[in-house]
Amino acid sequence: MDKKYRIPIHLHDYEGYSIQEIAAIMQAKSATVGTWLARGRLLLREKIGGLEDEEICL
Repeated sequence: MDKKYRIPIHLHDYEGYSIQEIAAIMQAKSATVGTWLARGRLLLREKIGGLEDEEICL
């Protein structure tokens, strides 16, 4: 996965940074970081699959 998707996902989901903090770190606009997160998550879902095809049993 491209760094522009991988880094924001890691910082947001694993390190707990906000979108605004990531934007400052990566010197990008907050809206751009949000787009990178959405696109990166979509790429991950396509590569590793997700719950949309599976039945959830609680």
